[in-house]
Amino acid sequence: MKKYSLDKFKEQKKSKRNTKLTIITIVLIFILILLALYMANSSFRSFVDTYILRKEITEENANSIIIDTENISLIYAYDKNLVLYTDGNINFYNSDAKQTANIELTLSKPIADSEKKFLVLGDYGAQKVCLVRDNELVWQKDIDGKISKISVNKEGYVAVSVTGTTYESIVMVYDPKGELLFSKYLSTYVLGIDISEDHKYIAIAETDNSKITPTTNIELVSIELATNNSEKATVNSYKTATNEYLSGIKFQGKNNLLCCFDSYVLKLNEKESQKVFEIKDNTAYTDVNMKNGFVHVDKETSSVFKSDYRLKINNGKSKEKVYIIEGNIKNVKSKGTKIALHLGTKVEFINENGLLEKKYKSTKEIKDVVVSDKIGAMIHKTKIDIIDL
Repeated sequence: MKKYSLDKFKEQKKSKRNTKLTIITIVLIFILILLALYMANSSFRSFVDTYILRKEITEENANSIIIDTENISLIYAYDKNLVLYTDGNINFYNSDAKQTANIELTLSKPIADSEKKFLVLGDYGAQKVCLVRDNELVWQKDIDGKISKISVNKEGYVAVSVTGTTYESIVMVYDPKGELLFSKYLSTYVLGIDISEDHKYIAIAETDNSKITPTTNIELVSIELATNNSEKATVNSYKTATNEYLSGIKFQGKNNLLCCFDSYVLKLNEKESQKVFEIKDNTAYTDVNMKNGFVHVDKETSSVFKSDYRLKINNGKSKEKVYIIEGNIKNVKSKGTKIALHLGTKVEFINENGLLEKKYKSTKEIKDVVVSDKIGAMIHKTKIDIIDL
């Protein structure tokens, strides 16, 4: 009797274990089917995003700053903050639309750049430049010349280009304390600048406007070498053919620079220069302002009466991530790991994996959108709506 009871107990235990494994397997298969449907079926994905994951936000549910946006000189998103400049004040707001900080500073035409906790502000066409960290002023100074471009990396190193001196352009690099590391004097006009995240390199895009058929030259400059001799610090360069338009440059990681032209995307580092993407006739937008890789939006005609847009995210390592865009697209903006698709009365925020983070819907046309890794802001005529990402 004891042996029989023991065998029966073992059989019951084994049966329970098999039942649990069967249930777990069924649940996993069900989850995989749901994930496959979510990834492959746009209607199902839209239903889940809206009614289950609650990713859709209407303007009634967004946090709003009531303000006349026509009189704001700068609207910029960095980290968890929305930055507004008006009437000699830099005002900082969080995602709850509450003002968290203020810096008094006179700027006639402010421009901005940011990376992580650092924000650099410059007065375009004037002399003032300042560095902000976590909404607090680190340093400010007036420099000779007229500011044309500014850039900051995640460590707080700042690059500034100026015109209006005896040289066509001067590029200056400052350390996080505001100490000048070096100046590079150029006989060309600077189109763009960017500093690598490890502050090992600065990239300078320049063009010679004195020529009938100007070309663009990209220089990769070693900051360490430039502190001793800026004229002999270029470690690699790339020169375009004539009349090739540059729309953006951005360091990807430590030393890979992506340059976006009107017909291709170029990768430049210390060892090589390589075209990584050829822009086609059906490519509507291209943006390299990502943490890793670049994005492009292609128009794909699916029938005589219907055209769809596809957002394609290329990180250079794996297969392109694709996101189907429903409706007409007005603009694309990216920052870090987030992409904002401006669709008129809607904005869709996509992450670097091609998945929807948030969707904002309005009853009226949206003027513009700004985005950071942490927040998105929709600009209307009399208000700005802010959402967490």
